Amino acid sequence: MRRLTKNTGLTGLLAMTCLIAAQASAAPAPTLFRLTVAGSAHQDWAYTAAPAQLGECSRKEMSEGIRNAKFATRRPIVVRLAGGHVLPVDVSGINGVVILGGANTTEEQCGATGTAKIADCAQTTRSFAGARVRISSPRAGVVALTPIRNVRLRRAGCPSEPVDVTRRPLGPVPGPLNLPKAALMERNVASITLSGSRTQRKTYALPEAGRLEERAEWTLTFVRVKSSAR
Repeated sequence: MRRLTKNTGLTGLLAMTCLIAAQASAAPAPTLFRLTVAGSAHQDWAYTAAPAQLGECSRKEMSEGIRNAKFATRRPIVVRLAGGHVLPVDVSGINGVVILGGANTTEEQCGATGTAKIADCAQTTRSFAGARVRISSPRAGVVALTPIRNVRLRRAGCPSEPVDVTRRPLGPVPGPLNLPKAALMERNVASITLSGSRTQRKTYALPEAGRLEERAEWTLTFVRVKSSAR
């Protein structure tokens, strides 16, 4: 009887193992989509750095700038969707251009004597290539973006760019984007387009002064790969 009980337990364990294996094999494979990313960013500022003391003189450096950027993936990237989740992926090959214009102002105060010099800046265009962003789904039906990385630009001297601008070369990243309900059954969807934007404003506090306004818009387009290409 004891041997029969042991055999019965072993049979049950084998049956459960087979059931789990069958369920795992029955789980549908992720659906493949080709993803393209495109966007734009606008940054506008009037910024005064903390005053610098030079002997008996005090100097203020001020800059006013308008910066517009456009960017897009060079070619589509294959991504995987499963159960309304975009599986984590690094989207690389993002190229773009940044157009910058504005002016720098330098003020010096030496005792009762003050001077001011204004330098108008010629508009410049800089390009970058090979930037990347990571995309994932923290939960079903939601797509999250990380800050874009590897945007390598020549440093601009006129107008000088606040640190916040150089840290966010393509503006603020939009918050989580919601997939349409139909995308929860991704095998039945031919394409998905997601659009998101984010606007923010910063007012600088002493010893700095000024303000920075930023707006970014992103569009993600998913096109399902045909079954024969899987």
